[in-house]
Amino acid sequence: MPSYAATVTEIEELAPSVVQITVAFGDETFSFEPGQWVNFRFPDGISRVYTIASAPHRTQAVQLCVRVGSGRGGKALTQLDAGAPVTIEGPYGDFLLPENDGRPLIFMAGDTGIAPVRSIVLSMLANHDPRSVCVLYEPDQRNILYAADFDPLARDGAIRHESGKIETLIARNRKLIPAATVMVAGFDPFIDRVVDSLRENAIDTTNMISETFGVMP
Repeated sequence: MPSYAATVTEIEELAPSVVQITVAFGDETFSFEPGQWVNFRFPDGISRVYTIASAPHRTQAVQLCVRVGSGRGGKALTQLDAGAPVTIEGPYGDFLLPENDGRPLIFMAGDTGIAPVRSIVLSMLANHDPRSVCVLYEPDQRNILYAADFDPLARDGAIRHESGKIETLIARNRKLIPAATVMVAGFDPFIDRVVDSLRENAIDTTNMISETFGVMP
């Protein structure tokens, strides 16, 4: 995969230990599909995998959603400032919206797993995708990320957006899920809980599309 020189233009705290990094590219050669991630290389050479949270219509400025851990990557993040030169490698990942599939979409996201879902949903709406969208979101300690995006869309009827414990949300929507395309994103424990809950509700998980963020940082 190619690498691209970029500049950090903004670092915004979305919740305790969660930040959004906006990077700008010097040209228009970088492109990605909604749902993908990149390898983010800090000025000191440390690299970490970060998920793209923005839609691909303005690829000169890309938003990355990051949970700040306690390791070297987390320390590098605390020292990162706007204006810093970084390298973006990628994009990578196959957490992609299925084509030629007219079924409704149900997204299940835990914590920062909402980032690729946001990218996909905003892209769908911008492209006037006719498929219905339901987002079931389990936030970390009630810190609902990107509520400023999802809440107005839900109020306008463009999407359905429910937040809470994922087992409760699955049980509440168990009659709708089997007929939908299910896409799940989050850390390993969340993915495992989703699979267990779907099976407890007699819902087949064979065709579930998932994106794991690994262990909690």
